[in-house]
Amino acid sequence: MTHQPEQIVDDGWRIPDELWERVELLLPRPRRSRKGGRPPLDRRKVMDGIFFVLRTGCQWKAVPKGFGSGSSLHRYFQRWQKRGVFRDL
Repeated sequence: MTHQPEQIVDDGWRIPDELWERVELLLPRPRRSRKGGRPPLDRRKVMDGIFFVLRTGCQWKAVPKGFGSGSSLHRYFQRWQKRGVFRDL
């Protein structure tokens, strides 16, 4: 299997700093599992990826890898949706 370099994402797709400061307050704090596992993803990158999907209508699996894997983004989206993050936004 060949290693694919991470795609660079145009800054125009990123959440502006002013908006991120407000959004960040609504996000649940990441928790590490006592069982171990992978560390939590960068929440700003995740939110950028979620907004990329919402703005473009692309499939989760088609998100540029610079945001993270589509399945991870979708998992965070579902978790945050259940916690009311997007309703509060």
